[in-house]
Amino acid sequence: MNTVYICSGIVLLWLILGRLHRRRNAGDMVVRVVGNNCSGCRRCVERCSRHVLEMTGDEKGIRAAVKYPDKCTACGHCLEKCKFNALELIERT
Repeated sequence: MNTVYICSGIVLLWLILGRLHRRRNAGDMVVRVVGNNCSGCRRCVERCSRHVLEMTGDEKGIRAAVKYPDKCTACGHCLEKCKFNALELIERT
């Protein structure tokens, strides 16, 4: 029974430390749209809880764009939803 508690504690600690590590490093990263890959499906825009992304139209069609890069926490939720590899995390400049 003690083994179960120890394993549960280790897993919980690992999850908490992983989340803290991602948050600390998120200040250095921001999402960027690779325009040629974007199909305009809106999955990333709908998934972003910080409302960083927005759909914009140009001569090539409707594409996602990073409207508020200062709000981006580099959580990666939009990256998970994009099936076209149109998003990437880059270092904040």
